Amino acid sequence: MLYALRSFVRLSWIGRVAAVPVFVAVLFLALSVAGVFLPPCLGAQASPAPAHEAGQTQCPPSAILDIPLTSTIQARVVGTMDPGRLKVGKEVWVKVENGLVYPACTLNAGAAIYGRVTAAVAGKSPTPSELSLAFDRADCEGHPKQAMPLRLIGLIGPEEMSLRMHDIVPTPMKGAQRSSPNAAQATAFRDDKLNPGGPPETVHIGVVLGLPKLQLDYEGGPGCSARIFSPESGLQLVPGSELILIVQSTP
Repeated sequence: MLYALRSFVRLSWIGRVAAVPVFVAVLFLALSVAGVFLPPCLGAQASPAPAHEAGQTQCPPSAILDIPLTSTIQARVVGTMDPGRLKVGKEVWVKVENGLVYPACTLNAGAAIYGRVTAAVAGKSPTPSELSLAFDRADCEGHPKQAMPLRLIGLIGPEEMSLRMHDIVPTPMKGAQRSSPNAAQATAFRDDKLNPGGPPETVHIGVVLGLPKLQLDYEGGPGCSARIFSPESGLQLVPGSELILIVQSTP
């Protein structure tokens, strides 16, 4: 009888000891699911995003980086765009230079394209500055401010724009239009600038001409908007500058 009692006590003690790891494991799992703690040695640990990218939407890279020139919209800046004077949500607009026809939207020259500011950092020297823009409406023929998702893919400064227009647009020469060879050279000049070393008559996404201190990440802003940034303060897009846009394809 005494032997049986000792055996029972021994087995009970062993059972309690064996139950401890199980209890600890169950408790650990419950706390982990509740978000109380999860040691870095267990599972994958997400790398913290940089401060300016926290919460940033993951934008899929563009499958095409060289856009046919005939598929782009050139629009002129009519009012200075300065991140020091613009707030997030502020509406901006630019004027269409070349009329184009898209399904359900005819864009005439002079029509307005509207966007909004998604980020604005003016900064003080030598702090970097940036301006993010999303264009999503246009004055289509007969349909003002029609929804039209657009992507900003290129920037041209006013001085560079003046040079391009001087070389590209045929001008009267002693009563005659510019000859074909000269016109061809002008077109080659234009293409070479917009996509150096790339296919002819295309625009390379992210191209910036005549604005040496600016860079363009066409989907680097909040919500995959276009991010214009400079390593210095004083970022501005002045009147006469040109934006190159494309109509965003939808799934």
